[in-house]
Amino acid sequence: MALAYWREDCRVNHPHIDREHQYLLKLLEDLYRFVLLDQNTDLIQTTLDTLFGAMMDHCETEEALMDVFGYPDQTGHTDQHEDILGRIFNYRLTLEQSLRPLTLDDVYDLATWLTSHVRTHDLKMVQYIQHCQRHNGMGIHTGANPHLLATLV
Repeated sequence: MALAYWREDCRVNHPHIDREHQYLLKLLEDLYRFVLLDQNTDLIQTTLDTLFGAMMDHCETEEALMDVFGYPDQTGHTDQHEDILGRIFNYRLTLEQSLRPLTLDDVYDLATWLTSHVRTHDLKMVQYIQHCQRHNGMGIHTGANPHLLATLV
C-alpha cells in the first residue's frame, strides 16, 4: 500500500531540496506501513523521532536558503515549518504518553500537509531563488556564509 510516494509534481527542481523531500516522503511511507501493519509502538515512536529530526534538518535547509536570498515570504514559510514540526511533535508526545495510538489518518494528515506545502510554498521559494540567480547574478545578500552556499545553491 502506498501513501506518500514520490511524485513528479513534488519536484521543485532544486536537487538538494528534492532529495530531502524524497527522504521525508519515504519516512512517511514507512510510518504508514508500520501503523497499517500494527507494528509495535517503539518502532512507530522511533520512526516519528527520525521524521522529526529529518524535518528539522529540512526546515533549517530551506530557512538558510531564504536567508541567503532574502525571500520575501520567509515569515509565512517559517510559520508553516513550525506548524508541521508541532504536529509531528504532538503525535509523538501523544503516543509516548499512551493517550492514543497513531492512526492511518494521522500519517495521511502529515503526508497531505507535506505534499501540499511542497507544491505551493516550496515551489514558490525555489522559483524565487532561481529568478534571483538568473536575473541578479546569485542574488545573494551580503554576509552570506560561503560554505552554506556551496552546499545548498
